[in-house]
Amino acid sequence: MADVNAILSKLDNLAALPSTVLRLTTLLMSGKAAAAEIEQVARQDEALSITILRWANSAMFGRPGRTFTLRESITRLGNANLLSIVLQQKTSTMFERAGAAFGLARGELWRSAVGGGICAQSIARSSKFDNPELAFLCGLLRDIGKLALDAHFGSAYAEKVQRHMSPDRSFLDAEREAFGFDHAQVGKALALKWKLPERIAECIGAHHNPPPPGAGHDTLIDIVHAADVVCLWAGLAIGCDGLQYRLAEHVRTGLDLSRPQAEFLIASAWQDVRSAEQLMKDPAPSRKSA
Repeated sequence: MADVNAILSKLDNLAALPSTVLRLTTLLMSGKAAAAEIEQVARQDEALSITILRWANSAMFGRPGRTFTLRESITRLGNANLLSIVLQQKTSTMFERAGAAFGLARGELWRSAVGGGICAQSIARSSKFDNPELAFLCGLLRDIGKLALDAHFGSAYAEKVQRHMSPDRSFLDAEREAFGFDHAQVGKALALKWKLPERIAECIGAHHNPPPPGAGHDTLIDIVHAADVVCLWAGLAIGCDGLQYRLAEHVRTGLDLSRPQAEFLIASAWQDVRSAEQLMKDPAPSRKSA
């Protein structure tokens, strides 16, 4: 069987969150950074600056007859929207070509990542969780273990797991039988290798198996788990693991996730993912706006 640390040691070239993104994430989540400070960091990454301009000048945020500069765009969007935009733009590079190990077409893993972030943020807000932006980040990164396994095994991963599948065995069980670990465990290890906060790593590692309520229970894990299942219900990135995952009952009741709310989340995820995808493809705004 393969060893998780041995796999990760061979993946030094795997795209991680760039230092620019980590700095911006810290600034935006602190809620204390001035627009000028955020602009100074964003300008170090041209592609990111262009993406911010696209969003601020889009129909969603813009104003007819007015083009916003980068500084104005940062102010207009606000920290929560900026955090979402920054992470979506940068994870598109990480996730875009990955997915063969799980039978996914190009771009599907990124759509699932964005959908998971959006759903997690929405669930966090409706459940009065104190940090919706953190929920977005965890939902977005929940499947980074698939990146590592895709880079290491390619399509051979799915082939080996399928040999251990049976009606009474989950995909996670089949992964562990085939390799001694599952993709969530690899994701947690990768998050720690990237030096992400331990709480984020824990959410990634437990997003399919949220611990039941008890001492030290973290609602953030429940939120990310629920977001992951909603993404499957929405048909985002259904690969060889299919609809193997179920919403834990204690999560459904704890978050009061009703059917109407789930339907709303599904519709919102599709709409917001399509909007994000379109804005990533739009022509760059005029240089005058920068």
